[in-house]
Amino acid sequence: MKTSPLTVGLSALAAAVALAPALARADVMGVKTGQLANVCDTTFVASRIGSPDWVILDGRDKEDYDAGHLPGAVSFGKTVVTVLKHPADGRVTPVSRAEELLGKIGVGNDKKLIVYGAAGDYHVTIEQYPIYLGVKDFCYMDGGFEAWTAEQRPVSKDSVQPKPAVFKASIANPGMYVSTAELIPLVQGGAKGLVFVDTRSFKEFNAEENTVIRGGRIPGAINIEVKANLDPKTGKMLPLEQLGQVYSKVPKDKTVVLYCHRGCRTGYAYYALKALGYPDVRVYEDGYVVWGNRFDTPVENEHYFNLRPFASRINALEKANEELEAKVEALSEELAKLRPRKTKG
Repeated sequence: MKTSPLTVGLSALAAAVALAPALARADVMGVKTGQLANVCDTTFVASRIGSPDWVILDGRDKEDYDAGHLPGAVSFGKTVVTVLKHPADGRVTPVSRAEELLGKIGVGNDKKLIVYGAAGDYHVTIEQYPIYLGVKDFCYMDGGFEAWTAEQRPVSKDSVQPKPAVFKASIANPGMYVSTAELIPLVQGGAKGLVFVDTRSFKEFNAEENTVIRGGRIPGAINIEVKANLDPKTGKMLPLEQLGQVYSKVPKDKTVVLYCHRGCRTGYAYYALKALGYPDVRVYEDGYVVWGNRFDTPVENEHYFNLRPFASRINALEKANEELEAKVEALSEELAKLRPRKTKG
């Protein structure tokens, strides 16, 4: 039987916990601003503008980019989340495709990458995909474009044409993403050694807001909404001390598996937990959009998707359409009466 990376990770976790402080420094690739790995502030970014070692990616859409962006920033021409993740279920693109896409914006194996979006836009964290792919250094600009402009830093409207590069992924942590196939038997067996952190909203967690067949949550999951990581006024991540309070109920002696609906909302939790010294943090990449649409997955507080509201709306639309067709027909008859009749010559 093939042993999964997650199973191997669980068997080695006890030894890893003793080395947690060292692991928190060693296995988090990327620059550090303050105490948060892979999170940088505007001052750090400003000092890298124009550097040949760094690529700055504007993760917003083309309209926002054209209206103004950081000097030298490149763009995919659309939101980064729709480029590096599938637009429907949110799964990350295949590695070979990601290599090609990153190369097109100038990211080579010798380049470091900064990404930013709007304040608090978790989509631009791209489910930590650059970290998984082994980008030399990856940094998310805290506070987004709003933090940059609030400090009256320079903004450009010039479109930047990146110089293509060659990027080849070097995946140092293949177990970072956990699959549905790996999780099902573990959850069915009681998920010993695991703790799930659900970063969706309170209503999604409790099946009060449902966009899948089987609403609810993975059994035993702890709900820590994505917004709990952020200052509500600035959209910046909270200081590490406050984040420690946010995650105080998450044990460090277990493998932490983060998930949301499609994966994007796990970014801030990942940064926080790694900075707090959690030795083994994984991401359920499929997300609840897959888990809740299957019938072989254990679900806690299960509630099924209700189609009645949609049926009522469809019936209402059909009735409105019939009424509109009747009006059009009546109008056509009136117009026909107004047309001049042809007389025989």
